[in-house]
Amino acid sequence: MDIERFAAVVDTHTGGEPTRLVVGGGPLLKGATITEKWLDFMENHDDFRAFVMNEPHGHSDMFGALLVPACHPEAHYGIIFMDAATSLSMCGHGSIGLGRTLVDLGMIPKTEPFTEVVLDTPAGLVRLKVEVKDNIVGDVILSNVPAFVYARDIELMVPSLGRKIHLDISYGGNFFAIVPAGQLDLEISPAECGRIVPLGLEILREVNRTVKVQHPEEKAIDHVALVEFSLERPGQVTRNTVVWGEGNQDRSPCGTGTCAKMALLAAKGKLAPGEKFLHQSITDSLFEGWYEPGPKVGGFDTVLPFLKSRSYVTGFNFLLKQPGDKVGEGFQLKR
Repeated sequence: MDIERFAAVVDTHTGGEPTRLVVGGGPLLKGATITEKWLDFMENHDDFRAFVMNEPHGHSDMFGALLVPACHPEAHYGIIFMDAATSLSMCGHGSIGLGRTLVDLGMIPKTEPFTEVVLDTPAGLVRLKVEVKDNIVGDVILSNVPAFVYARDIELMVPSLGRKIHLDISYGGNFFAIVPAGQLDLEISPAECGRIVPLGLEILREVNRTVKVQHPEEKAIDHVALVEFSLERPGQVTRNTVVWGEGNQDRSPCGTGTCAKMALLAAKGKLAPGEKFLHQSITDSLFEGWYEPGPKVGGFDTVLPFLKSRSYVTGFNFLLKQPGDKVGEGFQLKR
């Protein structure tokens, strides 16, 4: 059989959101740091991203990660996160899925009751505690990078609405525009997806056109990557849904989005250190979060967020592209 390109992958889902981990066949990336490797991946290997994420091997809402050697001495592996349109500096649900995969496959030896996993990401070191009981992997606890509120109560004109909305910008490994759903009469239900996705993309375009963001320590993190619609309900679990890329919508409560939301709630005095926070997705899946006070980062007060969830392996695959198969390079049908 003639094979022009291949990728060995392990698929998981966390709260309904997929993570396709590339464990073989990926490009050799240049760079002395994981951020340099991330930039090399985006600039010179976008064809590989399209191959493993887009149709016919993936789909428009696929999410994945490329396993690479760690650049930081404390990390087990380096990770480059990607989706059907681009690459992100960090992903919470994906990190939880990677923790499950790496421990279940023996790529990090199991220890009970917890196996420690450290990932080298462009956003910083991400630490995981993978629960193991009787040799079976259970919940994963993620210790994320410091999260902080970048800007509060921004007015943004949304052309399709013909009016301004209010939002906050918060960082949880990526920059999020967090939009209160009540001002848009959204209930965060699957029936609203046809409205949520185009509105989220419009808000994402407008906020990046009008607002400049810059992480104080990670110079490559310089734009709002995702829009999070958030519905706070007195006496009930907070619901959310996240839109990014060219129309991706998170099926999970979004790991970095949950961290960004906890930073915002902490800044508003609505969430105390150590207090449990439940975050519910549009598919009704839940993440449990809490935080501890964090260090100053470039003058910003931060929180150290923790997430708890469970991931499940859904399959193993060996993706191929044969010579002459132009469609097999990867394509998207624009929505």
